[in-house]
Amino acid sequence: MFRTLTLASGLMAAALAPVFAQDTAAINPSRAVGLTPDKIEWQKGEASDQAWPIGNKDQPGACMELIKWHPGHFSHPHFHEHARYAVVLDGTWWVSTSNTYDPDHNTVPFPKGSVVTDLVGGTHYDGAKPETGDATIAIFMDCPLTSVSAEKK
Repeated sequence: MFRTLTLASGLMAAALAPVFAQDTAAINPSRAVGLTPDKIEWQKGEASDQAWPIGNKDQPGACMELIKWHPGHFSHPHFHEHARYAVVLDGTWWVSTSNTYDPDHNTVPFPKGSVVTDLVGGTHYDGAKPETGDATIAIFMDCPLTSVSAEKK
């Protein structure tokens, strides 16, 4: 637990480093790494856009995923082998902990500024509803990223 909290704190500090260093002429890369929005490489998709500004989702180590869910798109019930710590950066993120996929009835809204923890092995699914628009989330985790289907059909 302490390792995970330390990891989350370290990732948050790395993500916020550019904010605290605005008045300096240059950032010492041995002390902080920062990416401005124009330097983040997004992979566009029909359901969502994704970026991995910290770490590699396929290799062990600390990672941060940015995901922008498009309206009307959701993942299906699944769980992960590592805890994931999410912060809603923009919009409203809809989350369910049900094994039954029913975004219209089983989801709870988390508006901008909300924090959600996906526990190890905790079944969930998530996305964005048409009436609330895009939802952009930053997710901090240990990689490699694993996702196991848990859908009850």
